[in-house]
Amino acid sequence: MVKGLLNVKKLLAIVAFLALALPALPSLAVSTVTKTVTVKWNTQAISTLALHTDYSATGAFGASAGTILTGNNGGAGTCTATDPTNTDLTVDFGAVTPDAGTAYTNCLYKNAVNAQIVTNSANWSLATQVTSAAAPADTLLCALPNGIASFPTSAAALPATQTGRAAAVAITSMACPAGAVNISTTSANMVNADTTAFSSASPANIGADYELVLKPLAAASGGSANQVTVTYTLTAN
Repeated sequence: MVKGLLNVKKLLAIVAFLALALPALPSLAVSTVTKTVTVKWNTQAISTLALHTDYSATGAFGASAGTILTGNNGGAGTCTATDPTNTDLTVDFGAVTPDAGTAYTNCLYKNAVNAQIVTNSANWSLATQVTSAAAPADTLLCALPNGIASFPTSAAALPATQTGRAAAVAITSMACPAGAVNISTTSANMVNADTTAFSSASPANIGADYELVLKPLAAASGGSANQVTVTYTLTAN
């Protein structure tokens, strides 16, 4: 038994000696090489634009004839009280009569047009422009914002909003008031570089009253209605 223990001790001593005597083996070298690839794509802007006139609280076409308010600024000018045709995509002021003296006549069409926008763009604008022959020089057409402080806007939340106006806005010159859009043959933005995307479940709504302004003694139409074509353009980048 003692002899066996001595042999084990001798063996351990030999192993320890060899561990000290043998040189350390070199470690294996590790080689790491990296390369990269580029993955690219261009997500396209999508956008839809729907227009309705005489619009309801949801932005859809209204069932009843649009209401038109008269502001004669102390004169004798008059406006038709309701839209005589009540057709979607037509704002019909009907018969309007200018003042024979010096007063401007203002005809305010409530909830005239609502533009509903769906887009994935974080940079979009909405413009209006008369794309037909211009209105007579003695007539002015203004878009007054509903639910928005002023045009052009860049709002983050745009639910359909009807007018809160109970009277025509007093306009006594051939210039739209501050915050309104002059609808003319020159393009003008209602929305300027909005950074919010809107889904079909929760679209943006840009609602406006239209006010027709007649100068004193504005020329008669001559038996046929004056009319202009107003084009809304949504630009999504």
